[in-house]
Amino acid sequence: MIKLLQDTENKKGKRGKRMSSIRSNNRIVNYIVAAAVAAVLCVSSFAGNAIPALADEAALPWPSGPELSGDGAILMDADTGSILYEKNIYEKFYPASTTKILTTLVALENADLNEIVTVSYAADNYVSKTSSRMGLVEGEQVTLEQALYGIMLESGNEATYAVGEHVGGSIARFIKMMNWKAQSLGCERSHFANSHGLHDDDHYTCPYDLALISRAAYGNEDFMKITGTATFAMPATNKNPEKLLTNHHWFINGTQKYDRCIGGKTGATNQAGYALVTYARKDGKTLISVVMHAPTWNDVYADSRKLLEFGFDNFNVYRMTQAGDSTTAGGMETMLPSMFDSENKFDEDRRELLSTGEEGIIILPSYALPSDTRREVVLEPGREIGHGDNVIGHVTYTYGQRVVGSADIVYYLENDPMTQEKYNKDWPIFLIPPEEAFSDLGTRTRIWPEELLEARQVKTVELRPLMYGALIAAIVLIIGAALIIIVRKRKL
Repeated sequence: MIKLLQDTENKKGKRGKRMSSIRSNNRIVNYIVAAAVAAVLCVSSFAGNAIPALADEAALPWPSGPELSGDGAILMDADTGSILYEKNIYEKFYPASTTKILTTLVALENADLNEIVTVSYAADNYVSKTSSRMGLVEGEQVTLEQALYGIMLESGNEATYAVGEHVGGSIARFIKMMNWKAQSLGCERSHFANSHGLHDDDHYTCPYDLALISRAAYGNEDFMKITGTATFAMPATNKNPEKLLTNHHWFINGTQKYDRCIGGKTGATNQAGYALVTYARKDGKTLISVVMHAPTWNDVYADSRKLLEFGFDNFNVYRMTQAGDSTTAGGMETMLPSMFDSENKFDEDRRELLSTGEEGIIILPSYALPSDTRREVVLEPGREIGHGDNVIGHVTYTYGQRVVGSADIVYYLENDPMTQEKYNKDWPIFLIPPEEAFSDLGTRTRIWPEELLEARQVKTVELRPLMYGALIAAIVLIIGAALIIIVRKRKL
């Protein structure tokens, strides 16, 4: 009996030791697990602090512009279409004679400058005799070019009617052509009821639409030649002797000195107030300023000068031909992202066959770097390619939510035209993998500048710190388990 009690006590003692050992081991395990978790959290926390957050695009800074007297205004870069300044740009205003920019553009795109325009009775008499005119009379014959000089320089209202009848076949059809053209340019807040701009409640636009029209006109060489002319010697006609036509724009005719001005159009009615479109160029930048509904002529010109100087002083231009080269911006050397800088490099032998054209530019605030931009390359697979230059896609650069540059991607083919089959076979896969380029017409590939690409890559591998932490934790657990085994063996 006594021995039985002793055996029972011995068993209890051993059980107690085991329980104590287990509790001790559990404490060790808890410590190890806690250490492992702490290691994961510590590494994750350190990595989280080390990972740079991708900048909020909408928060990227943009220069603030001047205070203006005009109720509506916009400053647009002529080459990129970037909006550098805006004030009520979608609000409805009457354009007055700035309408004549659209009138002249439609005429240039649909008729030859040497065509003879004969002034009708309606052109002479259905337009106010007291309004702005170039002096045409019924039965007078002039070339289309001469009439357009009269429209853009002397703001000839009767000339717009005569040109409209000639180009459109009737003034009503020509006005339809004007509206068709405006719509094709993306003008969603405009309607034109006449060719000259004299007041009509149904004849209106907004600063943004007028800038779109002005930018389209900027792309027409004949238009820019006409609008930038200070005086034009109008030869004698069958009805009138020779006379001198003078541009009404003060920056062009010298009333106010502004050497950077290369063109523009004035406009004024009681309802429209004073409106002014101005083209100006400096240091490789060509800007379009539009000011509408200003109180006086002095105000509209002062506003335009402020806008243009703001644009010249606060923005830098980079040519896409510099893409991939080192350049200087804001006193710092930086790299302008190139469409050739992708993981799939262009083949050296064929790189020279691809270009973005000589006219492609990027415009940025003076404190921004080209590497701050994002680049999107959109290809157009399935298009037949012929001898010479072929547009095979489009590249667009954005800064935040703003488009700051765009251009066609041009592929030069020296040999005979390609068939569709050869096109698919010979496409330069070193730009975009063929399975991506030809999957469908809507395929888009976004290529990032190096700095933003690195930030995105860091974001895509944010699990790596967790993996490192897990590895450390596993090592800690293994070491801890080994220690437990050793301790237990010693105690046994």
